[in-house]
Amino acid sequence: MPSTNTTVLFQHRRALKNTYINTPVALLLPPWFTQNWAIMSSILRYIRSKFTHEPEQHAIEQFAVFDEGNRGGFPCDIVAFDYYAGCVAIGTSSGNVTFYGYNGASWTTNVGGSGTERIKIEHIYLISTNFALVLCRGPVIIPLHIKDGVITPKDEFRFGENTKHKWNQNTHVQKLSEDAYALIFAINNTVYRIKSKTLKLEVLINNHDFEKWVPNDTELSSITTLPEKSNVIMLIFENGTVCVFNESQYVMQTTLKNFEDEAIQKLHWSSENKKNIAYGISCNNLYTKWEFTVGKDCHVNGTEVNVFSQYHSGPYPCHQIKHFGVCSDVSKNNDNFLVYQGGKSSGKYDDRDLVTVVRGDDIEKFELSSEIVGIVAVDGSYEKSKKNGVILICTSCEIIGIDLDSESLSMMQPKYFLSINNSTPTTHAKSIEIEENVWNRLEAASKSYWEAHNMSTRKWPLYFQQKIVNEANHQRAAYRQVYLSGHSNGNICIWASGGVGMFLLLVIKTSFEFDGPSFNDDPEGLRQKPAKRIGFYDPFDDDEEMCLTKINFDPKSGFVIASNRGGFILMYELCDNARKLSNWEAIPISCNNSPPDSSKRRLLKARKSELEYKAGYQIRLKNDSELPLVFSMHSSHRVTDIAYLHKYHCLAVGSNFGVVMLDVNHGYIVYSNSFNEELQETSAVTQTQFQRFKSLKKSLRKTFRRKKKTPDTTLMSNSDNGTLPHHNQQITKVDDFDEEGYMERGIEVGEGLGTLTLDCYAENSKGTVSCLRTMRFPIVDDKNVDDIVAVGLQEGGVYFFAINEHDAGLRMTFKAEFVKKIGMAQKQPVINVDITNEEGYFSASTKIVIITEEQLRVYNCQPITKRESYKITALEGIKIKSGIVARILNKKNSNNFESFVVLVGNDGSLRIHSVQKTSLFETRKFIDPIDVIGLNSTCLSRDGDVAYLIKSSELQRTTVNLNFRGWSSAHKS
Repeated sequence: MPSTNTTVLFQHRRALKNTYINTPVALLLPPWFTQNWAIMSSILRYIRSKFTHEPEQHAIEQFAVFDEGNRGGFPCDIVAFDYYAGCVAIGTSSGNVTFYGYNGASWTTNVGGSGTERIKIEHIYLISTNFALVLCRGPVIIPLHIKDGVITPKDEFRFGENTKHKWNQNTHVQKLSEDAYALIFAINNTVYRIKSKTLKLEVLINNHDFEKWVPNDTELSSITTLPEKSNVIMLIFENGTVCVFNESQYVMQTTLKNFEDEAIQKLHWSSENKKNIAYGISCNNLYTKWEFTVGKDCHVNGTEVNVFSQYHSGPYPCHQIKHFGVCSDVSKNNDNFLVYQGGKSSGKYDDRDLVTVVRGDDIEKFELSSEIVGIVAVDGSYEKSKKNGVILICTSCEIIGIDLDSESLSMMQPKYFLSINNSTPTTHAKSIEIEENVWNRLEAASKSYWEAHNMSTRKWPLYFQQKIVNEANHQRAAYRQVYLSGHSNGNICIWASGGVGMFLLLVIKTSFEFDGPSFNDDPEGLRQKPAKRIGFYDPFDDDEEMCLTKINFDPKSGFVIASNRGGFILMYELCDNARKLSNWEAIPISCNNSPPDSSKRRLLKARKSELEYKAGYQIRLKNDSELPLVFSMHSSHRVTDIAYLHKYHCLAVGSNFGVVMLDVNHGYIVYSNSFNEELQETSAVTQTQFQRFKSLKKSLRKTFRRKKKTPDTTLMSNSDNGTLPHHNQQITKVDDFDEEGYMERGIEVGEGLGTLTLDCYAENSKGTVSCLRTMRFPIVDDKNVDDIVAVGLQEGGVYFFAINEHDAGLRMTFKAEFVKKIGMAQKQPVINVDITNEEGYFSASTKIVIITEEQLRVYNCQPITKRESYKITALEGIKIKSGIVARILNKKNSNNFESFVVLVGNDGSLRIHSVQKTSLFETRKFIDPIDVIGLNSTCLSRDGDVAYLIKSSELQRTTVNLNFRGWSSAHKS
């Protein structure tokens, strides 16, 4: 026990310590020192405020403005289509209804519901500028009201619970006045009507009258009304019998049959001066012209006035003409444009995907590659000029416009009605703030592309909701942005994505650079007698090696860089003139100094003849030569990312074996690094642990392998003593295995593989590059700003390489030098490496942001030291799918912006994190977590846009920076 004196001493010391701790510093220091220190602190704060700007930690709500935006592309599962008053309405098999208006603005809602009892859409009818009726199985009719971009479902009409009921052609849109329409339809021997103004269901012909006046031995085929007197309703049956009603009052019964004594089943009214002129469709797919007169008491008399040749349809077996349209001809008052589904095909015995256009004696046939959903003829009055109209042909994945004012009936530029899934998309990229001169050249290349394909540049008949659509200013840098989609057939589609409507600018066909069937295709793809092939949908792929894996667009030069599955890396540049280029030989490259690839297993072969390019994108040439520049990656390498630094013509290519930097001026390899040796020294996984993992795999294989009871002679080729052959011996048979159990298939070695090097862990190899980024900031010292290529690895860690001018006397444009590495204890794949400053500008507050799958890290630039981190996976159990540093404008002051980190998690959430304190963030539900395509296709940009694919066909363009975007399509439901 301590003594009493010792206890008192301890208490005295403790009291003295508490006195100093609780006393303010200002009371302990002399007064003169406190005053001078306050003055110096204020001066330092003033100086610091002039050079640095630290954003507030709670400023996210002052900047971020979320907007769902607009969709680009087009659905690929369309089942219903209609057009009225400048509005296109479509319905999809998933229950979505989309309205398209001015400049391609779209508004979408879902009426199908969810779960097992999903409603299936069959037809859609626009009965006014604000109302649409959606006919679904059930049978159910769902009215939709759209005003100022807001879609509101009204009370639905149900007619029983028969979910297998299918709507037939027993529907008709009745014109009541110039601004009022109604839908007439028949269900269960009862005729109903829904008017656009009242939106109430009324019975025109009840079941008793229907069974009393109509024949019992035939089915109802169609319903129509007279244009001159819309109150006269005609019910047409399959045997040609026509029952005429004046609203609900029965009038008469007659029969319509053509010159071959075949029954007329449908009537399509003409727009001639005589109002009661119609084209009758018979059961044998012939159509004839009829003239109707209306007498007293609504008695109708029909006379056949013209007979059309049966050679307009066929060959056998013929299919019923489901779609028929009539459009007036302003140049010839006596003739009309007739368009219908069917006609003689180009050697096929099926005319379901053919469209025939007839004007007098001129016949033109079009062949489509997808199922036809609907055909609508639109007159030319929408342009307020005396021009012929256009024909809109809706298929299951695109809408094709035919310009009737051109002599050759040219196809219109697809604009907003082309699916991104016109062929299977395999990769994508986005580029923003493209240089103005590059954008002008890109627009000129787009114009040349459509002219070379004989496309019409006529405006589409879209003017719906024009007053509420706020289009982007084309002069702003925010408008100059593109979205690139790479496809399995080798096509690169460049889409203009900066406005309300995203549309296709042009297509680069990389398949023309290789020998094969695609090289001999007509690039215009126009004339194929006797039918002309139209549309962009391509259901077939030429070669799996042609499938694109990565694409990149350089906003400074307009270069497009692409790599395919065959290992070729191609560069395209904008050229103002057409030229013819010779054949090419690929330059072999490798990341780990592998010997030249001598394998013969490459399926893609370079073209052997010259290729003529139109003005626009052409293959890039070597400096001071006429030889195309194409690189060929080693067959064991898989391209994982591409980055391009325009200032030094440096192309960085990452693979599963490291990174290689290429001089695209001269076609040289300047630098390569596999990262294997250094990572092996710092790896946390020892060889013993890795050997235990391989032993476990071997043990599992032995567990599930069943040995044969008797030796199999088929596995003993070139062996007399009964031992199994070595790996370099060829296995001749694999079909004689015992069926009683499962055997492990032997590894067959191809002939042209040379030295067999199998890397079973190529996807997780130590040198796998996960991301490549170019940036500018001082990394060597704080006096000079360096051009940097940052390399992120799959197993964690970021390498920084400084790119400078080459040494004197060397024929190279640049040199690459390793300067810094940021290591990570955890083996987390690096998703992105970004920086918070503007390009070319640097300040003391500039931060480096590293985004991995599990956490967000923030570093100071000079020197590179860790400042902040937020472990999302450890704290919330969420993994990061993609992320970027975005510049978001202030809500009140558009001249003020701050940098935030925008992330997309694997739970489908959209997150905005503060750079100053990463634990401060806002989140919201964004993508369905089970939507794998949407999560894997997220594309983020520095302007705050977050885009992702919907069923691989549409691009949802969302933003958290609405003030910067510059356009909107009003509120959506």
